[in-house]
Amino acid sequence: MKRNVLRTVWGLVLAIICFVSFSVEASADIGAKPSIEIILKNAPDDYYIALLENYDLEIDESATEIRNFDPQKETIEEYLESFNYEGWYYFMIMGHHHNYETANDKHIHNFSYSVPRNPRILLVSTDGSVTVSDVFDTREFNATITYDYKTKSITEHYVWKRAKRVLTIIIMFILTLFFEWLALKMLNLPENKRNLLSIFIVNALTNIPFNIFMVYFLGRAGWPGLFVGAFFEIIIMIVEAIVYSFALVTKNGKPEPICFLYGIVANIFSVFMGIVVYIIYFMLLDFIHYRFG
Repeated sequence: MKRNVLRTVWGLVLAIICFVSFSVEASADIGAKPSIEIILKNAPDDYYIALLENYDLEIDESATEIRNFDPQKETIEEYLESFNYEGWYYFMIMGHHHNYETANDKHIHNFSYSVPRNPRILLVSTDGSVTVSDVFDTREFNATITYDYKTKSITEHYVWKRAKRVLTIIIMFILTLFFEWLALKMLNLPENKRNLLSIFIVNALTNIPFNIFMVYFLGRAGWPGLFVGAFFEIIIMIVEAIVYSFALVTKNGKPEPICFLYGIVANIFSVFMGIVVYIIYFMLLDFIHYRFG
């Protein structure tokens, strides 16, 4: 029995190591990147859209009028590079790469990798007219806003994103309880009140704070965050195993060494199943995006 359990644990460890190893791409530029998704309403048919930034944080009194775009005399790149309105300039990634988009059917535009903290939106119509929005402050690291071209109003959609993070933490906690309950059955430990209550309390004290840390902080760190999370997961696994060695009981009604083993198996099993759920979830998202666009 114990040999089979240890074989299962070792298999899960190898599976996790293989998943991490084959998923990581070598790159010197890793980590989550800020982004701004702009949803345009009442936009013209043909246009260019870009972001502006005030690098000096001052108003340039010599440039108080917006110069129109003349496609007969200059390219859009030349116009953007020379643009200056009240000290607001065209924002280019790293100062070298052009960072503008053209009109599309959905009027949805994504700016990522590097974005201004408090930008303005520059919209250049192909007929030469130019519009500059008011300054807006994004609340989200990956912001989604709606910009009404006619009314010049800007609305950021952040309520659902924040609610989704809370919902994610709750779902992760419930899934962990479910997977650790399966591990309890796998090791043939009794499903009595003491064991179930111990599992619930221990995970409430460890899993919820860890998930909050993962969702709100490590989620922006990319692959480095994954390894930091793995480090804390190992610490939590050891702590939980020690607690379970006293808190859980076997069919004999008292703690035994298999209770410590349960802490190890339950944590590895829940991590492995969490990865499986994570893969299925994103495969489903890709399918929905591909199928329904």
